[in-house]
Amino acid sequence: MNIAVIGSAVTVVSMIAFAGIAWLAYAPRYKKKHEEDGMIPFLDSQTPSVPSADGDDKTRI
Repeated sequence: MNIAVIGSAVTVVSMIAFAGIAWLAYAPRYKKKHEEDGMIPFLDSQTPSVPSADGDDKTRI
């Protein structure tokens, strides 16, 4: 088995892996999950506060 056969095998395996990932990304049954996950940055959540360096109870954002 020479390097050309190994290179060809790696190329074929990579193409199959890419096709599988693309299928998972665009499969209709995952559409709702992807839409929900796409809205995560826009969810209304509290901004985490960081304690001030002065040691008092005030927090800064």
